[in-house]
Amino acid sequence: MKKVTNTQLAQALYEVTKGAKGEKLSKAIAEFATLLVRAHKISRADNIIKEFEKYSKKQAGIVEIEVQSARKLDENTLNGIKKVFGESVEATESIDESLLGGVRVRTEDKILDASLKSQLMILKNSLNN
Repeated sequence: MKKVTNTQLAQALYEVTKGAKGEKLSKAIAEFATLLVRAHKISRADNIIKEFEKYSKKQAGIVEIEVQSARKLDENTLNGIKKVFGESVEATESIDESLLGGVRVRTEDKILDASLKSQLMILKNSLNN
């Protein structure tokens, strides 16, 4: 039998609960929890929930990005970065002092590295060649 991933379970839960409210929603969630218990996958519930949140945001057109910088960015700079990725963007900001300056932005499938550390490495490699 083919192994079912957390992402597949999350997508199935999303499809089953999409548009459901009240008792119908409660019943769908209860049945899903029962399915996880029977399949001995309840220990994966936290990861399934994370995948569900990620998938539901994607379906709603929300782009999630992680912005790393050497120091805390001001609101205008962070908003400027968010605008590059669209109208509905949720940004998580983290500090990585090893970047020296600039930013590194991660999306679901890309890493955009505009850090000073990266630029210095590129310069060093071009000088060595």
